[in-house]
Amino acid sequence: MAPLWYRWAFRLMTAAAAVVGQSQLINFISEDPEFTDVIENITVPAGRNVKLACSVKNLGSYKVAWMHFEQSAILTVHNHVITRNPRISVTHDKHDKHRTWFLHINNVQEEDRGRYMCQINTVTAKTQYGFVKVVVPPNIDDALTSSDIIVREGDNVTLRCKAKGSPEPTIKWKRDDGNKIVVNKTLEVHDLETDSLELERISRLHMGAYLCIASNGVPPSVSKRIKVSVDFSPMVWIPHQLVGIPIGFNITLECFIEANPTSLNYWTRENDQMITESSKYNNLGSRLSLLTAMWWIACLFIVPICAAPTAQNVKAHPNSRLMSNILSYVAEDSSACGNYFQHACGKYAVRHIDDPFTEITQMLDHKVNGNLVQLMYELQQRSQSPGFNESSVEAKALRFYRTCREAPQSTRKMEHYLRLAPPGEAIKWPQFMPSGKPWPKAQFKWMKSLGHLYRYGFTNVLVNVLVLPSSENSNRFRLDISMPSLEGEAQHLGDFLSTLATLQVIGVPTNSVLPLVRKIRRLESAIRVLTEVDDDDESATWTLRQWEYKTGYAWQDFVESIVGHSVSKHYLVQAQNAKYFTGLKRLMDSTDAEVVANYIMTRFMQYLIDDSMDSNEHIECVKDVRRTMNLASNLLYKERFLDPATLQQYTQEVTQVFDQLRRQFLLQINENRLGLTSEQNSMVATKAQHIVLNIGNMPRGLDHRSFVSRHYEDLVFPLADFDYAREHLNLLEFRTRKQVLQLDQRAPTLDEYFYLADPNTAMSSSPYYLMRLNVIVVPHGLLQEPFFAADSHDIFKYSLLGFVLAHELMHSVDTTGLHFDRYGNVHEIGPQISSSPRFEAGVQCLNRNNTQYLDERIADIAGLDLAYSTYFQNNSRMSLTDFTTIPPQQIFFLNLAQFFCGNGDPTNFVDHDNDQMRLQQMIKGFAPFHQAFGCPAESNQPEKCQLW
Repeated sequence: MAPLWYRWAFRLMTAAAAVVGQSQLINFISEDPEFTDVIENITVPAGRNVKLACSVKNLGSYKVAWMHFEQSAILTVHNHVITRNPRISVTHDKHDKHRTWFLHINNVQEEDRGRYMCQINTVTAKTQYGFVKVVVPPNIDDALTSSDIIVREGDNVTLRCKAKGSPEPTIKWKRDDGNKIVVNKTLEVHDLETDSLELERISRLHMGAYLCIASNGVPPSVSKRIKVSVDFSPMVWIPHQLVGIPIGFNITLECFIEANPTSLNYWTRENDQMITESSKYNNLGSRLSLLTAMWWIACLFIVPICAAPTAQNVKAHPNSRLMSNILSYVAEDSSACGNYFQHACGKYAVRHIDDPFTEITQMLDHKVNGNLVQLMYELQQRSQSPGFNESSVEAKALRFYRTCREAPQSTRKMEHYLRLAPPGEAIKWPQFMPSGKPWPKAQFKWMKSLGHLYRYGFTNVLVNVLVLPSSENSNRFRLDISMPSLEGEAQHLGDFLSTLATLQVIGVPTNSVLPLVRKIRRLESAIRVLTEVDDDDESATWTLRQWEYKTGYAWQDFVESIVGHSVSKHYLVQAQNAKYFTGLKRLMDSTDAEVVANYIMTRFMQYLIDDSMDSNEHIECVKDVRRTMNLASNLLYKERFLDPATLQQYTQEVTQVFDQLRRQFLLQINENRLGLTSEQNSMVATKAQHIVLNIGNMPRGLDHRSFVSRHYEDLVFPLADFDYAREHLNLLEFRTRKQVLQLDQRAPTLDEYFYLADPNTAMSSSPYYLMRLNVIVVPHGLLQEPFFAADSHDIFKYSLLGFVLAHELMHSVDTTGLHFDRYGNVHEIGPQISSSPRFEAGVQCLNRNNTQYLDERIADIAGLDLAYSTYFQNNSRMSLTDFTTIPPQQIFFLNLAQFFCGNGDPTNFVDHDNDQMRLQQMIKGFAPFHQAFGCPAESNQPEKCQLW
């Protein structure tokens, strides 16, 4: 028998349709509907389209719907698509006597496999199933597969090959030259079926190319060629050690050398003097021809430390690589003076059409994630050895990664989450009450419930609570209490049908779900009205007694449940929006407790879904680790992929660029274009001088390994089985606990500081400015090509890295940053500057093309001006480059555009204008750009907007 939610789903959906337009549901017809044919099972390769047919007669006013059984997902109801999956659609042939409803799945993916159910919402639901089997040809996972290697003779070698596909691919190894594979002294085979090819005590005879071939019966099979190069010490054979020849005759001496890498050979006389080419000696490497007889000559060799470059492994200089990458995006048929984005980025979409990223920072993240997948594979191998420390940072990161990869799908279901995370210590969510037993409304206190759920970082529902630096003293942290924001995508309920389907899937009783959806949506609408009428955005410090008197709430229990200990009525909080809270009290007092509980529960589910990647793929699970264990990820990435010497070089290069930018900015401040007083100028200059650059989001003055180990020492995964929801909630509690602990501790010094990043920031390689700390954080992931190459020409560093650092620096003095001094405290001089005539005129100029993100535009335009002037102020840097004939000024702007090139949806940008608009606004009216590309002067050319 089908589960209850399946049997009732479509009567509910029909009722939902009534809400949005139908006048009444008529469930009485003369004959019951019947299926007229079975749903055919389909086997389909990934990427193709699928159409499932469900034929029904005598449908009358009943409705037909499609569901995915294993995913417990309602896909379509009647003509409505319920799922958010854009690849799903539904059609039906209304002219057919036996009406046929077609479920279309475009570009089928492996996740689409499973049973699909067609159901009619009769009193006793009628159901039939069809199965979709998705087959995926094998694909070798480069991140987990060995690449070309160089080993010393006598070592043991393991070549690994991992492939994905459905069915699971098998791996077979062969030699590319057709010779047998020498596994050990006693075993030679033509091919071997295994994921890992182990070669014992490898010799020069093993050298060559090995083919890893993956197949699963779904064409085509794929292979990867892995070249094994074996280094061995030189061996010398001399065919004739003693040669006699009369004086005056010519002679050729020979010695034969076998070595890898290729040895450097030369000849010497017995006195160790090297023989060079001359009229007497003709040196042919391993042969030496003499025009006359000679005394003893020795054949000597030296072995280079590194392999000599060959056609296969010669790499272009960073300058050439970066220049080649820049030019690969340029659309030559588009003028830089017209649409510069099209000119500089016109070929980006074609070049990256099959890539899983849409712009440069996503590309860098993808590289970081690929490296971390490799690291997790290595850790999993190490974890099988006896000496692996199960309490180490590596072990804990690996544990969550494996939980994400291996936990049963049932442990990701929302119903499972909600059973693990009830609204309080002794109360369940309403839908989990036994049948016939009422939910204890009297025991439910919404503030107590929100305080309880805050342990998972859940906030911004009815009340928003954050741990922030005090508005009066950034060296202290306070609880900040304010009204919620309902503006973000995940900060409010979804549409009617999605909310209905969500509640039904998690077990809300059938007979109450429809009116419940109406009630919680009405509740949120009322909350939205309260937020819109409260325009108080000034935070103030209150004692709990004062805040309770101001709002009419008993806040003490709420605060105690958040901080984890008792507090007095004199406990200080930052709070605002008293008008909202007094209105909220009236609303809550008049709203049924069960409605409030279900509203909180629905928003809690949205929060949990938004906080995870919702996939067990390698890359997605690495993202989950980065989101939830950011400090551990930073350490492990640094230790594995950035050796100390490289990191030191990168740090010096980045610091040098930033110091030059800051020096130039201080000169601009000293020019005083805004006509500031000496006190105002001094405040801005002092703040700029004390901005701290933090590379890798690690405390600068502490041993990173010891610090991170201490940070995670109380993180425990107590059980051996894999349960995704349990460990996800565990990590959310851990992260929130670390945030709350800041309330009882002194603020760290800048040498001790690291940022407890939010999940989206944690898994991004984009730099960011922390306004209350006056710190710019540069993630390690940013320090990769094509964004950064330490050995590249300075013009590449200043035009891309330099611009991004200048952009963040300018946030310290934008319309928001000006309000805080070097310590992150509110300062009265900031508002004086922002209200000065020249500053206001500059802001108005910058906002000629209106933007919601004025501070970002200020940072873009002022950052470009700063980066350009910093680089070109030094005439020696303007010398012609030896890697291209393109003028340096054009190189600067072309490389700058790399930060904005992309093929993403313009509507997907968060807190910024889209990249094309940003780039166009930056170069509009910027004289150096027009000079660099020879753009004709126009009478309507806008003036350059400038603040500093």
